[in-house]
Amino acid sequence: MIPKYIQHQGPTGPSHWHAPVLSALPLPVFIGIVAIFNFVLPPTAQFDRSLAFEPPLLNAVLYTVFLASTSCIVAFIALKSYLENGRPFLVLLGAGALAWGSGSLLGGWLTNLPSGPNPAVTISNTGALLASMFYLASAGINKRASVQNAVRNRKPILILVYVGVLLFTSFYAVAALEGIVPAFFVPGIGQTLLRMTVLSLAVTLFGVSALLFARLYPRAKSGTLYWYFLSLALTSVGLASVFFGRAPGDPISWTGRSAMFLGGVYLIKAVFFVFKEHHI
Repeated sequence: MIPKYIQHQGPTGPSHWHAPVLSALPLPVFIGIVAIFNFVLPPTAQFDRSLAFEPPLLNAVLYTVFLASTSCIVAFIALKSYLENGRPFLVLLGAGALAWGSGSLLGGWLTNLPSGPNPAVTISNTGALLASMFYLASAGINKRASVQNAVRNRKPILILVYVGVLLFTSFYAVAALEGIVPAFFVPGIGQTLLRMTVLSLAVTLFGVSALLFARLYPRAKSGTLYWYFLSLALTSVGLASVFFGRAPGDPISWTGRSAMFLGGVYLIKAVFFVFKEHHI
């Protein structure tokens, strides 16, 4: 059964929403570009660092605009929609957006610390894993059409979840900066096994979440499902590109970042449809 709040309602009942086909094209394109670059670029040891483009502030600004800002918008729209219809799916979506956005914001601006990029990598990668867990949970609970929290419980649940995510991110960031968290990146050596494990889990969970929403779309023909699937899939591709990169700022890095940036825009469109479809 498809929950009513993700079905498009026409004047006489549920109607089919037609997906803009071209909006799905970037997904295979990004996958193809990463594959091509991985084939043509030399191995890391032979990679010419002049091919890398990594201005100190550009990455931070782009992460702020396309990941942190879009995530805040998503969290706010999810909050407003949840207060009106009480669907737990929306709380989990908003929490995932907060975890993803706050981790991306801190990770972007802490990259150029004198001590090195390890705190930034630790915070952003852990934020990605936390976000992917919330998104997977939202995909699972989305199947339960009858679930709806009572009006009196909605604000307390929102406060508990949203504040909990922000507090976790804040304390974890302090722990990462103080060196309490095991290293994710060691200067002169590179990525640690811990980072690769965390990233692998995040990529997998984002991908599984995307597939769960994609399976619902053929029956529901919902804009929410369509944009949500594409957003999660693009984010999964962007994170997975880290495994193929030669150096920070190389062509593969920027391809992956571009996929994640577009995923942030698509996520806004997904929650916009939640709000729109509920009010039709």
